[in-house]
Amino acid sequence: MGFMNTKPRVFVGTLYCGEGDFDKCSESIALQKDVDVCHVVIENLPEKEAHNKLWQSWRDAKESGFDMFVKVDADTVLAHDSVLSEFWSLMKSDSRITGIQAPLDDYFTEGLINGLNCFSPKVVFNDTADELFCDRNVDVNHDRVIKAGNVPIQLIPAGYHCHYANDKQAFHFGLHRALKNQTKIISDVRKSFERHNDRLREIALCGAFLGECNPIGVGFNYNDQRFIKSFELTLKRFE
Repeated sequence: MGFMNTKPRVFVGTLYCGEGDFDKCSESIALQKDVDVCHVVIENLPEKEAHNKLWQSWRDAKESGFDMFVKVDADTVLAHDSVLSEFWSLMKSDSRITGIQAPLDDYFTEGLINGLNCFSPKVVFNDTADELFCDRNVDVNHDRVIKAGNVPIQLIPAGYHCHYANDKQAFHFGLHRALKNQTKIISDVRKSFERHNDRLREIALCGAFLGECNPIGVGFNYNDQRFIKSFELTLKRFE
């Protein structure tokens, strides 16, 4: 007589636009133990369209009995093979928990940043109309959300962010943070660059400078011609 499979079913969504971490990201997801993972990758779309496609994919998938949704960006590599099972252990410990936000070890700042998010099927995702803040105010019907400071030690950090970044990704990181007015993160990147004097952090700071100087006219989607032109002009100074 066979035994029923009691592993939690986890839907993992990833948005991918050429990030250098993607292969390691996918490998770390495939290696997760004690969970059954369905990994859906949405490729090369503008941020708003990509997020809305991901929310729709999850809305469709959860009807088939998934226990949990985790958004793992293509620039993130899970820290160990029990990250998703640790998420599940925490979520099932309290039926009121509907969301968990775990910190990531970020290359550019050499510190922890928020970035790995997990959701119960109780959470409802609405499409976003915001081009820049695509994942804000889209998840509703929450009850109890565990913030980064209260997650178990096994999830600190839950992953490594941008440790395999490429030049374009670095430029996008700085530009994106500047457009979102995340001055503390940019300041931390600058301090880290002063310690290491490295190419990737310098490119990120060039992106941040552009975002600070021209927040209206600059493109920030990877396939936007304005973004590509700005990135190519920046690279010329490193040739």
